[in-house]
Amino acid sequence: MRTWNGMEIQDKVNRASGRAIVGIGVAVAIETKLVTHVISGTLRRSVHAAPEGYEVEFGRYGAGDEEMAQQGDLMMIYGPPSPTPTPFGPVIEVGSWLPYACAEWVGRGHPGVTQGLEMVRGRRADLIVAQAFREEGL
Repeated sequence: MRTWNGMEIQDKVNRASGRAIVGIGVAVAIETKLVTHVISGTLRRSVHAAPEGYEVEFGRYGAGDEEMAQQGDLMMIYGPPSPTPTPFGPVIEVGSWLPYACAEWVGRGHPGVTQGLEMVRGRRADLIVAQAFREEGL
């Protein structure tokens, strides 16, 4: 006789997916920090992973983040985010919510999140996903 453990397996897959997306997001944030243009260091320290809708959820487009990033790394202050569940799977956001972040990265062509993502894409992301699923026994 076989036992169907579909809900248990689904729960494990959901936890593994969440863990994997957080791992990838944190890796992208770390890589982004390595290539971010530095004048004072505040922009670099402000890069972190956050739940989807961070700027809306907290009602601030980085207000408070700049002051905190002047004093320390927001990834250390906030820690890893919880993934936001969506119909398409877990999601997190990576970036800086400082008002001038996009102008630095896009307007001036300085390296930013896109470059950080490219550094993690592929084999490294695959390894993060595989580890998350192994940790769930899948």
